[in-house]
Amino acid sequence: MSRQHMVLTAIGPDRPGIVKEISALIHRAGGNLEDSRMAVLAQEFALIALFSGPPETVLQVQRESRELERTLALSISFKPTGQAPARPAQLWVLEVKGEDQPGIVHRVSEVVAGLGVNVASLESRLMHAAFSGTPLFLLRAELQVPDEATLSRLSSHLEEVCEQQHLSLVLEAAPTRR
Repeated sequence: MSRQHMVLTAIGPDRPGIVKEISALIHRAGGNLEDSRMAVLAQEFALIALFSGPPETVLQVQRESRELERTLALSISFKPTGQAPARPAQLWVLEVKGEDQPGIVHRVSEVVAGLGVNVASLESRLMHAAFSGTPLFLLRAELQVPDEATLSRLSSHLEEVCEQQHLSLVLEAAPTRR
């Protein structure tokens, strides 16, 4: 039996129980929730998830999601996709930290894209220093680096950008996933 893979996105006002409702919908239909990212941004909940199942499962999730849109005030959309590759390029974790300033994500992503490195995930956050209250910026990304030569250039270019903007940088191999 063929399995379809579908990316589901949901955005709406945050409240407890959204994750439970969406995961229950996929489970009831007989689908498998394979990968997901969820966050609350200001007062909005955002989710992106990959799920799979037979064609009838995917259709059932799409049909029943309309009720969740109404009851939870969510905007839900779907996009068919293929299965993730069995063995992607080597995964590296990037962390950039420092005093907040405009353009950090842009400068880092410009280097990454310029070298043909894929961003598997990226999270950024603004925090405040404990005693001074100074706005601090944290960027954490998982990068798919195709080869050692690219890794060397990536590290060098990122160090240059971070030095110019007085940011700290950590780039290390991602822990092996089971």
